Order: sequence, then structure tokens, then C-alpha cells
Amino acid sequence: MKYLLSLLIIIPSLANALSINEAVQKMIETNPQIELKKAELLVERELLTTANSDYLPTIDLTYSVGPESTRTIANAAVKITTTRQDFEATLNQNIFSGFDTEYRVQQQEALVLAATDGVQDSANSIALEAATAYIDILRSKELRDIAQINVDVHKKYLDQIKEKAEAGVGRSSDYKQTLSRYENAQSTYYLTEQNYKNSITSFQRIVDIDVKAEDLVKPSIGALPTQNLEELISMAMENNPTISVSQADVKYAEAALNRSNSAFYPRADIRARSYWNKNLNGFESNQNDRLTEESGYNVLLVLSYNLFNGLADSSNKEANRHRILMKNSSLADTKRFIKASTTIAWQTYQSTEMQLVHIDKNIEASAQTVADYQEENELGRRSIVDLLNIELEHNAAKNRKVTAEYDRLAAYYQMLTHSGNLLENMNIAIK
Repeated sequence: MKYLLSLLIIIPSLANALSINEAVQKMIETNPQIELKKAELLVERELLTTANSDYLPTIDLTYSVGPESTRTIANAAVKITTTRQDFEATLNQNIFSGFDTEYRVQQQEALVLAATDGVQDSANSIALEAATAYIDILRSKELRDIAQINVDVHKKYLDQIKEKAEAGVGRSSDYKQTLSRYENAQSTYYLTEQNYKNSITSFQRIVDIDVKAEDLVKPSIGALPTQNLEELISMAMENNPTISVSQADVKYAEAALNRSNSAFYPRADIRARSYWNKNLNGFESNQNDRLTEESGYNVLLVLSYNLFNGLADSSNKEANRHRILMKNSSLADTKRFIKASTTIAWQTYQSTEMQLVHIDKNIEASAQTVADYQEENELGRRSIVDLLNIELEHNAAKNRKVTAEYDRLAAYYQMLTHSGNLLENMNIAIK
């Protein structure tokens, strides 16, 4: 019956629990930073359409009407006021612009690519941030619970020492030392309580959900994309979206350099023009239609070539050369950062695995020692201070285990993130 009641309590809580995958999916759907990146992508796509429009002709229609006063030889220098009308239709088709349009489109395609990768990069980074915040809630809760147990243990031994001291069979120095440790344990507990509350606030900043540790499920470590560090780094170099964004920036800079060469070429346009004017030369249409209206059209090849622009074109070209160097340096720095971060996560993951083996043995041995000390204390062979000392060692080992376990879990998600596999591993979709 006891176990049935326990299951009835646990099962509803599990049904309402928020898994780490669900938390990250919620973050992807609601985080304003990702919405901002999506909006930037939409902007760049529209600007790509704008860039491609240079391949198409432009058509302009102009109509004007209004009073006009004239004195001309045709009307014997008599001031005549008429209502003048002008209409013009112009079609302009560029046929050569020094490859300016081609490289402008390439620039914008690079920006679209960067924005696309930017959405992925933002989602990847914030997903890791959400996963880390999720883990920190569980970590800080366990550390707080251990701190609470530590306070209870100190209180128990403090009361025992106080009884002995008041009875005259204990030393007051033991009481004062234990009291000092008790106050320190209390202080540590309040610090862990503060850390726990802060971790919840940090999580809510990323994922807009009210949670507490009891609402979360401790994630388990799954399979890594590879069991080899070099392969993991190679995977990161190919798949990490931060690197992809930097590579798109380099493509943009290269297209900008090529585009700057267009200023050194002539430009050629086909321009077709049709016009019609009425009430010209100071004559109304009812006076002399031959003089009051004119119309016509032409189709021209228009060539233009700038011979000197105050060295602005040469300066712009050199500036674009330097921008390529800047973007390549930024890409190299990004690759170094990702490589170092991947390596650190891998080393943490491997190290904490080995640490946990020895920490578990430490906890087991210290727990047995606590039991032995308690028996020896009852026989008068160990003081309460001795017992408290081994309790502190046991408590410290439990703290180290919690820290190592969650450091290893965090390193696991870091490796997934750096290798570009986090969202896929979590089955997270960006809509």
C-alpha cells in the first residue's frame, strides 16, 4: 500500500514534468532573439529580389499639365497664356554595367546565406544556453539539498555537544568550534538557496516558463556523434553554424571586391523614349494644330564612361581588399574558438567520467566511516567533533559528485552544440 501511494504521487508529477527537449523547443518557438534573426532573414531575401531587379528594364511614365505664358517669334512676341500638357514614356534596359549587377546579387546572396545560418546559429547558441540553464536549476537544487542536510547534521551534533558541555562532561571549545561550523553551514545553505533562485530566474529569461526543480527531469547522456576528438573537431569545422556565418561574410567581402571593379568599366543602356506635348509655343490647339502639338519616339544606345572620380573608386577597391583580410581573420579566429571550446568540452567530459569513479568510492568509503565513527562514539572512542569531521568529508564528496555529474552533462551538450548536432539530436524544429 505504501508503494502504491508513492506511485500515485510520482506519476502525476512525471506527467507534468518539462523535459530538456521540451524546454528547448519552447525556447525556439518564443525567444525574441530567434524571432529577430528570422526577421533579418526575411529582410535579406527581399533585398535579394531588389538586387535581381537590376537585370530587368525600368519603365517610367510622366505626365504634366498647367498654365504656361510665352512670348515667342512664332506668336509675334505676344504674351500668350495656354494650358500646356506633356506626356513621356521611357524604357531603360541596362546591357552592361561592368558586372556590377552580377556581383551585387552575389553580395546579397551571401547576406541571405549569412542570415539563414544566423537563424541556425542563434537557435544553436540559445538552445545550449537553455540547456545549460535547465541543468543549472537541477544542479543548484541538489547542492541546496545537500547544504540543508549539512545544516541538519551540524544542528544535531551541536545540540549533543551543548548537552555535554552543560552537563560538565564536554569541552566548551568543542561547542564553540561546532557552533562556528554550524553558522558556516547555515551561511552556505543560504548561498545555495540564492543560487537556486537565481538559476530559475536565468532559465525564465531564456524560456518564458515558470518552473521549479521538481518540474524538471534530469537528462541522461546519450551517444556522442563520434568517440574521437579529432573527428569531433572536424565535424565542428564543417557543421558549426557560427563558422558558416563567418564563411558567408567572407563570400560577401569577395563579391564586394569584385563589384568595386565595375567602376572602371563603361556602362551601356538601351533607352526607348516616346513623347507627346500639347499647347506649345504659345498657341492653343484651336489656333494652329501644327504648332501646338508634337510627338515622337527614339531608341538609343547610351554609353557612359567615368574617366576620373577623385580616386574614390581606387580607394573603395583597396578598402574592400582590407575587408576580405578582416573577414578571413575573423573566420580563422572563430575556427580557433570553436576548436578550443570543443576540446575543452571533450576534456571535461572525459575527466569528469574518471572523477566520478573515484568520487563514488570516496562517498562509499566516507559513508562507511561515518557509520564506524558513530559506533566508536557510542563506545566513547570517538568524540562528536571527530564524527562531525567525517560527516563534513562525506558531505564534501557528495558536493563534488553533483558538480562532476552536471559538469559532464553540460560538456555533453556543449559538444553537441559545437559540432552542430544539438538541435538534430533533440529533434528540435525551427519553424
